[in-house]
Amino acid sequence: HLYEQCRDFLIQVQNIAKERGKKCPTKVTNQVFRFAKKA
Repeated sequence: HLYEQCRDFLIQVQNIAKERGKKCPTKVTNQVFRFAKKA
């Protein structure tokens, strides 16, 4: 369940990044997964 939320959040982040013409930085993705593992 938490993983699903994390994945949805990542998709949102990637969509925002696309709107701004940037690729989703790997660093942010790693931080999100690290946070998800702690929770």
